[in-house]
Parts: sequence; structure tokens; C-alpha cells
Amino acid sequence: MPKVKKKKFNLEEVRRTADHLYQVKLISLKPFSIISGEPTEVIHHFIPKSRSNALRYDFENGIPLTNKEHCKHHTSGDPTIVGKIIECNGLAWFNDLQERRNQITKYNREYFEEILKKLE
Repeated sequence: MPKVKKKKFNLEEVRRTADHLYQVKLISLKPFSIISGEPTEVIHHFIPKSRSNALRYDFENGIPLTNKEHCKHHTSGDPTIVGKIIECNGLAWFNDLQERRNQITKYNREYFEEILKKLE
């Protein structure tokens, strides 16, 4: 009987897949921009991915925006967008994210298997 080779776990590939599925899943769950009410084109991470691994795939951290709104936020740092997001989601939501943003998250096979199940 021939040996079946196990595919090596590739963190970058799995993370890219999970990032894509996160966008697809949240766009389906949040179909309208929180700013304009227009159709969602992108999910913005309120707490940036670079600042919190724990919130990278958290549904509460995903903010539905149009591409134009997302670009405006990142290029101009327009505080009205942040203000509107907090106004819509509430201070309790903001405080919860702030509290959970520093949780330690170990990126390993088990973690990503759980994330991928959640996103499919």
C-alpha cells in the first residue's frame, strides 16, 4: 500500500485563505455599509490586524464599508468614520474590543482549523 503524504501546514497559505473567507462571510452577514448604507464591498478591521491577532477573525471587529469609505479612512484618517462606527455600535462594543485586543493567540494548525470551520 503506497504511503499517503500529508500536506505540510503552510501558515501563510492558510492565513490568506482565512482572510479571504472572513471577508466573504462578513460581507454576507453585514451587506450594507455602516457609514452610508450602500452595499458592503470590504470589511474593515476596526482594531487593525497588525495590532491584534486575537481580533483578526472576530466578527465584532469587522466593519462593513464601501471601497471608497475604506480608502478615505486609510488615506485621510477621517475621524468622522471612526466616530460614526462607535456611534452605531456603541461604547460597550468599543470597550469590549479594547479589553479583548491584547489576548494572546497562538497561530497553529489547531487554531486555523477552528477558524476555517467558523468561516465556512
